[in-house]
Amino acid sequence: MKHQLYFGNFYFFDNFIVAEMHKGVFFDWKKATIVIELAEAFYGENSIPHYISNRKNKYFVNPADWTNFFQLGYKIKSYIVIHKTKSSLFNFKFEKMFFKGKTLQFYNLHNAVTWINSFELQE
Repeated sequence: MKHQLYFGNFYFFDNFIVAEMHKGVFFDWKKATIVIELAEAFYGENSIPHYISNRKNKYFVNPADWTNFFQLGYKIKSYIVIHKTKSSLFNFKFEKMFFKGKTLQFYNLHNAVTWINSFELQE
């Protein structure tokens, strides 16, 4: 299911979400809560999907918002970033300092989805 929001597009699949932010967006906690509500409606409140940030565009994120996410009891199985630029790689390394859980990086969406499918088969 695709959700076209004013700050980006979000694709909900059986066990993962693909996020593609619009260029120049500042993705903050207010925007994150919109995505969380959509995810809870799609997956149910107790489901734990994977989250793929497909960084096609340059945008900004407040990595400290991961603290809010975890303090409120939300969970994801893994946080995966698809890099397109060196700055995206640097930002990901900084974000990892705030994220509690499995983080991965890939250079294309296909490899990320393949990893998720392999991970799910092992569970």
